[in-house]
Amino acid sequence: MVFGRFFAPFFYVWGVKKKYILRILIILLVCGIVYLFFSRLNLPAEVPPTSAENCTEVPDKTLLYAENFGVNRCGDFRVVWVKNGAAEPLRWVLKDSLSPERVPENLLAYPTVKIPGQRIAIFSSTYLGFLTVLGVEDRVAVIDAKKYIANPEFYARVDSLHIREVGEGMELSPEAVYESQTDMIFAFSMGASIHDVFPKLARLKMPVVLTSEWTENTPLAKAEWLKFFGIFVGKEALADSIFEEKAKRYKEVREKIDSLLQSEKRPVVMTGTPSSGTWFASPGRSFMAHLIHDAGGRYLWESDTSLASFSMPFEKAFADGQKADVWMNPGAATTLAELLDRDPRVERLPLWKTGEIYEYDLRKGPEGGIDFYESAVVKPDSLLLDVAKMLHPTYFKSIVSKWYRKLSNI
Repeated sequence: MVFGRFFAPFFYVWGVKKKYILRILIILLVCGIVYLFFSRLNLPAEVPPTSAENCTEVPDKTLLYAENFGVNRCGDFRVVWVKNGAAEPLRWVLKDSLSPERVPENLLAYPTVKIPGQRIAIFSSTYLGFLTVLGVEDRVAVIDAKKYIANPEFYARVDSLHIREVGEGMELSPEAVYESQTDMIFAFSMGASIHDVFPKLARLKMPVVLTSEWTENTPLAKAEWLKFFGIFVGKEALADSIFEEKAKRYKEVREKIDSLLQSEKRPVVMTGTPSSGTWFASPGRSFMAHLIHDAGGRYLWESDTSLASFSMPFEKAFADGQKADVWMNPGAATTLAELLDRDPRVERLPLWKTGEIYEYDLRKGPEGGIDFYESAVVKPDSLLLDVAKMLHPTYFKSIVSKWYRKLSNI
């Protein structure tokens, strides 16, 4: 009896409260299962994404002129490749809102870039030219240095919207780029150079994309990189349309020049500048050599077969230059006096008396940024007319120069 009286209260409590205790246990069990489920989904960043079966890359976009980039299709993904000098081309897997989560096994080694980019970092004012033509310059959130910007509206926006400057060369701050949290970064690489941005940022696993449009050797090839930028910013159709129109116009102007010059001699054009006894000029297979030819000129060193660099002793350039009618791109000289300071012997070139010496610095930004690098590249038809006016003023009197001006001592 004593035993029953002692435990009776506990049995009573259990009988009355057991349904509440069971409910609490069930709730705790469910919470534990939910926690385990979501903790499994929240994988650490370093764990690679799940992969699908291998896919085969096949060309996915037709390029007519550009040789240094391409777009392939691999299963449900697109892969952009860019030539990297003599090394193997670099590749990026593009991923948009419709892309599957599982990446094919053979693509896992390539960096993934989410498109379209809404916050963009650029490390060359040339990129701004492409983005402006596509109408997305307002997405630029990071630049290297505003002093290179020629577009006055964008230059003002850098200050008013506090677009971040992160430095160039040795002054580049990768930390500042990382903190800006951009969707993609466009950068270049020229080899072993302190100004190479791409290798510095690529090592930090940032979404950095290499460009090599500057290595293309014809005006239309370089301009076709508009398609490259169009893909990354979600303006592919627009980029294709704009380039098609500019290429059509370029060919029309070139054909017009050819028809006008059927019975006329093409003026001989030299390029470059002297420095410490050496003359540095555009290679014979370069962008500039092709532009001169298409504009109705004959490049003085057209027999040269190099693409990247070309130089010779001053004496050889001076001897060859006796045949030149026009001198283009004299090394960022702003006056004739500057050229004489470099080497007074240039005064004895026949073209010195005619004054047919032209530099592409007609349009500059607030701090001297040259618009030729920013917008001429993406307007090859207008650039062709600019040079044609220079070489054949009689036929192109109505054309207003955009980038080139004749040097003087003023």
